[in-house]
Amino acid sequence: MYKKLLTVTALSLVGLDAHAQSSVTLSGIMDSGISYKSGANAANESQWAFGSGNLITSRFILSGAEDLGGGLQTLFRLESGFLSGTGAMTNARLPATAGSYLFDRGAWLGLKQTNLGQLSFGRHYTPFVEVLYQSDASGFENFGSVANTIYQTLTGFTGVQYTWANNSVKYTSPTLYGLTASLLTSFGGVAGDFQNQRVRSAALYYTLGPFSLNGGYIDGKDPTGVTNETVARAYTVFLDYTQQSFKGSLNFQNFRNPATGSDQDYYSVGAQYRITPTVQVLGNYTYLSDRVNSERNGYFFKLGVHYFLSKQTNVYTEAGLSHNNSLGTIGIASVFPASPGMKQRSVVVGVEHFF
Repeated sequence: MYKKLLTVTALSLVGLDAHAQSSVTLSGIMDSGISYKSGANAANESQWAFGSGNLITSRFILSGAEDLGGGLQTLFRLESGFLSGTGAMTNARLPATAGSYLFDRGAWLGLKQTNLGQLSFGRHYTPFVEVLYQSDASGFENFGSVANTIYQTLTGFTGVQYTWANNSVKYTSPTLYGLTASLLTSFGGVAGDFQNQRVRSAALYYTLGPFSLNGGYIDGKDPTGVTNETVARAYTVFLDYTQQSFKGSLNFQNFRNPATGSDQDYYSVGAQYRITPTVQVLGNYTYLSDRVNSERNGYFFKLGVHYFLSKQTNVYTEAGLSHNNSLGTIGIASVFPASPGMKQRSVVVGVEHFF
């Protein structure tokens, strides 16, 4: 019996090897430059700095796929962020005392079937933030884009917690009549308490010719695990128009913290236009309306020019400013809110390379 089992197993492996094909790819992004910013602190001082990821956080990505036959694939993705100025890992923007995160920007394994969709397990980008990334015509950059909103809200989540979900299960449907859906739920890992640190997120995409209408939702429990209160709830709706050389987007977002009563709306318009095969201009305007206290209102806008030396390398310069009411804290760079009531002006220059 044991010998028969070995024989069957061996034949099965040979059969799989005959039709299964696998590949592993190393890819990534590097972004380095220089930045200038006024209103860098409460004393309204200016700052020159080396820009490790002025527009896009540098990262390397290992991804792979194995064709199992019959339209079925095994997929995986491992993604790590790093600072191009020092080589240090971004570590999920957490201090070293919180632990070491090698694959801080994602680590998941899953199965995909052409007619059924994809199911994966691990640390994922949330469907909510994927809607922002895929829809924002100004590039979802670290500078003057809708990426600012997730880092500068008053909820109990940081931008990192809006962006990634640990211990999560994610399903993405196949596209049917222009419609695609994505669902995610996470497990907090506390025995006997399914609600603790739970995150839920969903997205819906609909495309009709050059137009697309995309929406995303997320809600999350207290990420510290101390309570089971919902401390973050947000949704977004995007209307996009895309042609060969032009993309424009209109966006609405709402962020709430049910535990404290904070409630903020963001309105954004973004665009990018390829003037020539090598020159691209882009811009964004975002306005914050606080439903609880209008003194937290504010806005920012930016304009940028990118010159493409190749399909993979471009040099850029972008300039922007943010303006706040007396309690507003909107900053022009996504992870650096302004001091209350402070205005900021900023210019970034640098080089991006995709490999």
